[in-house]
Amino acid sequence: MRRCGLILTAAVVLVVGTTGATGAVADSSGTHPGGPAAGVSGSSGGKSANKAKRRALKRCRGLRKRSRRRACVRRVKRKYAARKRAATGETFVIDVRDKYFSPDAIEIGPGDSLLWYWNPVNHDAHNVNLVDGPAGVKRIDFATPSSPSVGFKFKRTFTVPGTYHFACSIHQLMTMTVEVRK
Repeated sequence: MRRCGLILTAAVVLVVGTTGATGAVADSSGTHPGGPAAGVSGSSGGKSANKAKRRALKRCRGLRKRSRRRACVRRVKRKYAARKRAATGETFVIDVRDKYFSPDAIEIGPGDSLLWYWNPVNHDAHNVNLVDGPAGVKRIDFATPSSPSVGFKFKRTFTVPGTYHFACSIHQLMTMTVEVRK
């Protein structure tokens, strides 16, 4: 019985350890992210997520040691709470065009995401760099890894309220402001 509990604990640790936070989407496909569902991100998972959470909690209850059982329950709850939070935000598409962002000013809520899309009609290379943001936000986390010209996608989720100022380092007059509500 003890060996079984250790195996289940290891499986839960592996599952919890492999889930990641939302991050960048660097995709060079030429398809436009627009369409009927372009303004909304993800799905809530619904019944299947609740069923998986119940199964994981049942496995936790099977552990003998109280400390391991509690740790297992905390991990499971944290895992499924993070999924629910990530699915609540919306995704807004920003077109990166030659010499401008469209729109160049936007107001979003915490947990919402922006998806910058390099339009196929571009001729010049562009990038996105955070010039100024709220305290505690790292500029490098909001910078494109390269300066693509067409078909590139770059996504970031905004969790810290405040004003973010973005610019293309190649074209200094190409700026954008993002206001994240509290």
